[in-house]
Amino acid sequence: MAPEAVQTPLSLRERYAGLLYGALAADALALAAHWIYDQDELHQRFGKITDFAAPPADGYHKGKQLGDQTHYGDQSLVLMDSLAACGGNFVMDDFATRWRRFAEESTAYHDHATKDTLEHLQADTGLTRAGSESTELGGAARIAPILVALRHEDAPVIIGAARAQTALTHGTPEVVEAAEWLARTVFLLLRGVSVASAIRASLNFPYKTLPAETILARVESLRDRPTLEAVKELGQSCPLDKAFPAVLLILLQHGDNLETALEQNVQAGGDSAARGMVLGTILGAAHGRRAIPERWLTKLRARPQVEEFLRLMEIGED
Repeated sequence: MAPEAVQTPLSLRERYAGLLYGALAADALALAAHWIYDQDELHQRFGKITDFAAPPADGYHKGKQLGDQTHYGDQSLVLMDSLAACGGNFVMDDFATRWRRFAEESTAYHDHATKDTLEHLQADTGLTRAGSESTELGGAARIAPILVALRHEDAPVIIGAARAQTALTHGTPEVVEAAEWLARTVFLLLRGVSVASAIRASLNFPYKTLPAETILARVESLRDRPTLEAVKELGQSCPLDKAFPAVLLILLQHGDNLETALEQNVQAGGDSAARGMVLGTILGAAHGRRAIPERWLTKLRARPQVEEFLRLMEIGED
């Protein structure tokens, strides 16, 4: 009997590439099915979703192609471009300028947070007051490029940048704190802490508005239920009080397998793109780029852009 292949230990480079590609691949996987809430309809239209597909003409992302990003992933790419242009530094003025240009010129879907923030920026209310009152997870889900670019900075600097980029469009404290939670979780994963331990430890931080203990208790009560059923019970929609518990549930059930977690997330319906970006960031950091199916990476249209960013940030193959 041939011996089993032994994988080399995960390097930090592998983890950083994994968290960025994980976020964008999860978003692209959700593109076709995004915001379809009826799980039976999802199954009838797409079957078991295991690969990228072009969005339907009657959906929210018409005009997009197979392997494209939703508007969440597009905004993460805007953040990535800003970081690259600023030498790996987060510069709020530059990001805001690029984000506004994207919002004004892109044909991507404009959600309420985008519309409200753009209106505030056009009215010159100032960057600290531009953010919408949206409580949706999408604003926090974009931060993977910051975690890569600022990796040599101290934790408070990284957390500050993650919070600031979120607050540009989502000014509600709980969404800003969700971005901090995501950053803190990734810090632990990069040190080799398990997914379950990392999410629980990062939830123990004394947040002011994120009801971590209450959310985790509710998730734990549904942990033994089938994923699709449990997500439907927790809520499939965009607001943090629905999307965040659903993310935790999927992580606790499928944290050992990135591919399964992201597929189950999309099949659960609703705002699978925002949930997916958070899941992809966490599980990419936990399991590395190698855990992302090559069939997804091959079809990811942003791959050349991501590879150039990783090269500029000196994140390459070992």
